[in-house]
Amino acid sequence: MGMINHIEIKKLIRLRNILIGVVIFLVIIIFFFILDIANNYKINWGTKVAGISVGGETPEDAQEKLTKTSEEFLKKEILLSYENQNWRTNPEELGVEINIEDTIISIFEKGHKGNKSVYNAYWQILSLLGYNFEPIWQIDEEKLENLFKENLSSIHQPAKNSSLTYENQKQDFTITKSSNGVVIDKIKFKKDLAKNINNFENKNIQLNLIKDYPEVMESETDIAYQEAKSILSALPFKIVIPEDKEIKEIAKIEKEDLLSLIEFYPVLDPKNQNNKILGIRVNQSKSKDYLIILAPSINREPIDAQLTIKNGKVAVFALSQDGLSLEIDGNIPVISDGILNSSADGKIQLKIDKIQPKITTESINNLGVTAFLATGVSNFSGSPKSRMHNIKIGAAKFNGVLIRPNEEFSFNTTLGEVGPEQGYEPELVIKKNKTIPEYGGGLCQVSTTMFRAAINAGFKIIERYPHAFPVKYYNPQGFDATIYPPSPDLRFINNTPAHILIQTKIVGYELFFELFGTNDGRRVAIDGPYQYEIKEDGSMKAKITQKVYDKDNNIIIDKTFYSNYKSPALYPVERNPLE
Repeated sequence: MGMINHIEIKKLIRLRNILIGVVIFLVIIIFFFILDIANNYKINWGTKVAGISVGGETPEDAQEKLTKTSEEFLKKEILLSYENQNWRTNPEELGVEINIEDTIISIFEKGHKGNKSVYNAYWQILSLLGYNFEPIWQIDEEKLENLFKENLSSIHQPAKNSSLTYENQKQDFTITKSSNGVVIDKIKFKKDLAKNINNFENKNIQLNLIKDYPEVMESETDIAYQEAKSILSALPFKIVIPEDKEIKEIAKIEKEDLLSLIEFYPVLDPKNQNNKILGIRVNQSKSKDYLIILAPSINREPIDAQLTIKNGKVAVFALSQDGLSLEIDGNIPVISDGILNSSADGKIQLKIDKIQPKITTESINNLGVTAFLATGVSNFSGSPKSRMHNIKIGAAKFNGVLIRPNEEFSFNTTLGEVGPEQGYEPELVIKKNKTIPEYGGGLCQVSTTMFRAAINAGFKIIERYPHAFPVKYYNPQGFDATIYPPSPDLRFINNTPAHILIQTKIVGYELFFELFGTNDGRRVAIDGPYQYEIKEDGSMKAKITQKVYDKDNNIIIDKTFYSNYKSPALYPVERNPLE
């Protein structure tokens, strides 16, 4: 009897242990099942990046969180120290660039891709609990070196390579001597910097110095000297472009231009791959500057077939012509190759893009452009020369533009890029509660004139913004339209049954936009603009109403445009290096 009880007790204990094991197993399975569901479309629970918890968050939320944190980190002060000297900087100034988007993609894929067997999937989830990822980052070597040279020059003094410099008195290149230097140990520095980045910390970094030796000695400049002399002997280089089936010379590279474009640098010795000698090349940045200066003498807008009114109808009076545009970036290697491998005739032929006119002579008479519709006019007297220059360039962009029936017209799209490459000069614009010089300042004169023509023609205006404060060039106030690519914009619909042709002209200090198309019998009534609530600080409000009636006298547009102008004193004029 006692024996039976003993056996039964053992069975019960074994059964209990089995049940406990099953329960534990089920709990583990349920735990991983719940965790797997929780991780679905989210970063695995417990995951961190640089000590910042992102587990359980969507990739989008995690990216937003880390972007904010990393931006704050990049601007936080780091103290660089050497002996009794200290320098204050931050990771951004050191050239650190953190790629949060790639970091998030990497950690999300780590927890959601790979072998999907149950064992491996659960092991993957478990292994990432509490895992701290390092952010993906890189450093701008040129920016770092420039900071060392400019701010830490008392201790960071790189070795100097032997090079060549041109002396006008001798009319020849002379050799500059090489010298040893002492520099910051970048390998140690980057290791210390990495510890900060990988934990989003801003701990002080102790600098070490190491000796630096030149790569090019005086005896290793002969080949570069011969190449430089050969290039000088080929002067002048003729800059030419293809135009109208001919080759047209538009500039020459003389000695002064050449000496500003070429530079000397270390290159591998063709006779000894473990050694470097002096080489010669054309500086890309300076080549780009040269091409930008050259561009206005080459670029020209396409000329559309021009129209004028005769006996109540539109007739062609000028043929269309292709436009030309100099490729800036595409011609940088052309300049370099032309100088270093000069042809027998010394010509450097640049790449030119042809721009087709929107309106050709052949197509102009099939567009339904048969009548004058409306005009817009504004006065820019008193404008500085740079502002008048920008108005002239900007207005030319719209001369001959064709708008199809029911097409949405965008001022910014038609205007295109605004910068020095397009020939614009710095002039005042309203931006971020200031009045500052920027390339293209004054283009709102063009948009305002276009807005006035569009209202007078009875077009449906779908986007228009007034200026922040009253500007004298846009009198009467309330009849202006500000633009700043890409936004704000001036947009309207050509709600006529035919194409609309825009012609622009400048007479004295007045800018005109003339619109041609088909007269569909509409009648346009403009009421205003009226100014009200005018205050001593220059602030005011204004409104203008556009009413458009169809040929049966039914009203099809009834819209009032309101302007709320603040005081000009709130937008002080500031100067910047563009002036």
